Amino acid sequence: MSRALLVSGIALLLVGFAGLRVASALLSRPPRLDDAVARGQWIFLTGTDPDTGLPIPYSGGPMMSMACSDCHGPDGRGLRTPMFASPDIRYRNLTDPAGMVEPDGTRGPQYRSDEEIRRAITDGIGPDGASLAWPMPRWHLTDQQFADLLAYLKALP
Repeated sequence: MSRALLVSGIALLLVGFAGLRVASALLSRPPRLDDAVARGQWIFLTGTDPDTGLPIPYSGGPMMSMACSDCHGPDGRGLRTPMFASPDIRYRNLTDPAGMVEPDGTRGPQYRSDEEIRRAITDGIGPDGASLAWPMPRWHLTDQQFADLLAYLKALP
């Protein structure tokens, strides 16, 4: 096994353990049910519904239990893994008039509406009409779940 592959695997495990710690802490403190940002953070970090605690269903993407933060990082700024690089999904990056900054530093398309962001999350379609990369699951969000998640993405610095 090559050294680079071993180092990449160890780094991925460490990121996974950090994510588990964040999720564990959140699971011990349910969100205030009247705060959309807290509910959205719960969804982002755990992939579960804040009312029921049940996993939010999805299709496509890696077939394992997951949450947005598993691929996009706990701060939404994206992650690099041995298999793919995920983009910064903070609202201000997605809607940047110059186009969102892609993982490689280039500028991509701009999301011009919240509906375009919803379409990316639920259908895997980017603002330019192209399919998003294979790791992006198609989340089956309710209107409330999407509104809460969007409130959280807008609140990220």
